[in-house]
Amino acid sequence: MGKGIPITVLDSYTISHPLLVTFLQKIAEEKGIPYQMEVMPRGGTDAGGMQRSRGGVPSATVAVPCRYIHSPASLLRLSDYHHTVALMVAALKRLPSLAG
Repeated sequence: MGKGIPITVLDSYTISHPLLVTFLQKIAEEKGIPYQMEVMPRGGTDAGGMQRSRGGVPSATVAVPCRYIHSPASLLRLSDYHHTVALMVAALKRLPSLAG
């Protein structure tokens, strides 16, 4: 926590689309948002199912770093939360440019 939001390259369900990973890294760097590249040999997210649906959907995962994520009370740094929101807002605003 506090060392940058994770942009997942690989987990046990998903291989993130390289263009999306590069797109997210570029935006984070432009906006001064700290990030770290994540490889999770175990576990995963619903991005894996989305990636394999309808003939394949380009997918990537970004997370808010948390401790005790599967417990009744998780802990996070507010700065990590705000950085994650800022990255997602900036990425969504520029997503049409990625498709075109």
